[in-house]
Amino acid sequence: MIKTSLTLGLLMAISTCNQPAANTEETAKEVAPSTAQMTSQAEARPEKSVTLAFVGDVMMGTNFPSDEFVTADRGKTLFKDCKDLLKNADVAIANLEGACYHGAIGQTTKNPNGANSYIFRMPGDHMQHLVDCGIDAVGCANNHSNDFGMDGRKRTVQTLDEAGIKHSGIKDLTEAAEFERDGVKYAYIAFAASCKGTLDLNNEEEVKTLIKKYRPKCDVLIVSFHGGAEGSKAQHVTRRSETFLGENRGNVHKFAHFCIDNGADIVIGHGPHVPRAVELYNGHFIAYSLGNFCTPYKVNLAGVSGQAALLEVKLNTKDGTFESGKIHSYLQTRGVGPRTDSNNSVAKTIRSLTNQDIPEAGLSISDDGDIVTAK
Repeated sequence: MIKTSLTLGLLMAISTCNQPAANTEETAKEVAPSTAQMTSQAEARPEKSVTLAFVGDVMMGTNFPSDEFVTADRGKTLFKDCKDLLKNADVAIANLEGACYHGAIGQTTKNPNGANSYIFRMPGDHMQHLVDCGIDAVGCANNHSNDFGMDGRKRTVQTLDEAGIKHSGIKDLTEAAEFERDGVKYAYIAFAASCKGTLDLNNEEEVKTLIKKYRPKCDVLIVSFHGGAEGSKAQHVTRRSETFLGENRGNVHKFAHFCIDNGADIVIGHGPHVPRAVELYNGHFIAYSLGNFCTPYKVNLAGVSGQAALLEVKLNTKDGTFESGKIHSYLQTRGVGPRTDSNNSVAKTIRSLTNQDIPEAGLSISDDGDIVTAK
């Protein structure tokens, strides 16, 4: 479908409390939209089906410390197998894992000689590849958006603005992405756990306040999160707070339900670098991790870490409820973008994890990745 852009200025981030609010019924009543408010808002929303496309971590190559980690064709064929699917969706959203801007590389905030120091700075010309795929918005709430400090973040946002791609996730810089496509108004908010300067999924007060702020402004409210432990041993949704390298990476199950309860229409996760289960909660779709999607260098792609999911979800704009979906399966190898997987490996992985971790998920996933409501 042809996507028409609505030009909006950057929004200043609202102030947040230093500590999460107590999780009490009284607090929930004060902050969460009332039933009457949500009903009134839903009545004002148009009723139509829209198709949303989501992918997980995108780091198209890095020119730090050298161009060794940039493909020979400068990324021109990275998305060749999935470009049409992303372009044909009503809205397409990705997690931009790192800085991306033109000009001098800048000063990194990390120790380049550290054993576990992963530093990502995509060349500015690679932003055009996201434009060519029809990406509408990206999440900047992740642990690599600060690899080149606030200067790198500002230059990345400037490059996104020049490309016409909306963005969300960095405090005092980019709060929520707001845009309109074919008469439907969207708001997209990206959160992360233990990532300096990003919207904080562990701060319930901040999460509720932002959802309450943007819910009346849109027909479809999308939330994403960068949370959970990392690696091949972190495939399961534990329903507990997860830690990684001593950091609190959040209770992503609690967070996702909390967002839906407070007015979000759909919640999409990434961060663990592996796929995780999906769920239908009160009629709304949740994906707990889409894993890596386009990470040709500097990221482990062995085994399940090389499985890449492109998720399509069709929902009703009237109330944001799930209608149907599909997991498109891709595989990655070093120096190559996502390539079609005829064995549908990631769809089968997500189905298996869903059956194990969330048997009450309310969804049925076919061998081909088709998702329907379970009977």
